[in-house]
Amino acid sequence: MSRQSMEFRRGVGAILITICVPPAWNCAQLLAQDSTPHWVPFVAKLVEEEVHKPPGGMSVHVTIAGVFVRNSRGVLYRRMVASVGSDLPVQGLSLDTADLHDRPHRIRYEIDYVNKTIKRESDPSGDPDFAVGPMSRADFDRRHAADLSLGKQIVAGVECEGYKLSDPRHKGKYRGEAWFAPSVDFLLVRYSGRLSSGAAVTLEVKDLEPGKEPDPSFFRLPEGFKLVK
Repeated sequence: MSRQSMEFRRGVGAILITICVPPAWNCAQLLAQDSTPHWVPFVAKLVEEEVHKPPGGMSVHVTIAGVFVRNSRGVLYRRMVASVGSDLPVQGLSLDTADLHDRPHRIRYEIDYVNKTIKRESDPSGDPDFAVGPMSRADFDRRHAADLSLGKQIVAGVECEGYKLSDPRHKGKYRGEAWFAPSVDFLLVRYSGRLSSGAAVTLEVKDLEPGKEPDPSFFRLPEGFKLVK
């Protein structure tokens, strides 16, 4: 899934610049912006399981889990704390990171709690994580026109629509299976497939509470962290 943009992935840091980062915005002011499209808020937990198998080596099991929330303005926060089922290192793995997506301002922050750094990214064209408003039914259907429908089932306590995701590089083949919740703005609640590294991966939203506004403190940048580029 190549750390993809279906509401689930994280980034990797780079060169440090010594500069303090103030809070991005006041959440109370953000919620007062009536012109911002309304999203279905939720509070949940996100759990990712990865199995890495280096050539000629033994398999390494990685669990990544943490809080996963979104407010009614579409601002999303997900924290990912990793634990590795062996002493072997996993290339590119960060142990405690978070994504903070400020959709109304079209900005994403990647927060590294281990190194106390923040990386800021602005509005890459075509990335659905930066859409100001929720995806429409028509847009969702167009996005999955080439995928194989698996029907409906209850996942994480909500009705979901499932698809085998077509592989654009290999006609007639699929790169994973995904389940989306239309009632929660087509939130991806379960995925199984492979990362670009070849590692097998499963993602699942657990303890989902649709309609619940998260604590505003989730959407404040930590003070004293360094900005990276």
